[in-house]
Amino acid sequence: MFIYGLYIIGALILIIIVLKLYRTKQQHAAALNIVFAKYTHSQLPKAKQKLVHEKAIEIVKSTEPKIRGFANEVERFGWYAKAMDVLGIPSAVPDNPVWQKVKNPYLVILPGNMLIRGVSDYLAKEHGINITVSEAKHYTGSKVKRGDTESEKTG
Repeated sequence: MFIYGLYIIGALILIIIVLKLYRTKQQHAAALNIVFAKYTHSQLPKAKQKLVHEKAIEIVKSTEPKIRGFANEVERFGWYAKAMDVLGIPSAVPDNPVWQKVKNPYLVILPGNMLIRGVSDYLAKEHGINITVSEAKHYTGSKVKRGDTESEKTG
């Protein structure tokens, strides 16, 4: 009987490890998208930047109907990556033209996640691209409309 208990505990530990690995893989994909999107967006002409912003808002509205904007740079550039993917705009990062598949950037990664800093450090070291994503949890670079609260969206 004792041996079956050990098997059950072992199986639970294995399941937890697999779930943790999957979650970390999703967070890494989101971190790549966020940093790559911030860099790529900065390289686009103003007209394309506006198009990306409008497409991102459209995607957000279809995914999260009560949310109409971005509370921080992590959210903003996570959705911008999705918008650029839909619009067929490749990543401007050398040797990395594709976007990672992240279903809902709101749910995957939070500001200040060490993976975002790791991707930024990698770009600086390998490509000389210095990108810093704000770690502020209440980023004020974008006005947000959430639920019944009304405010302006900026691009």
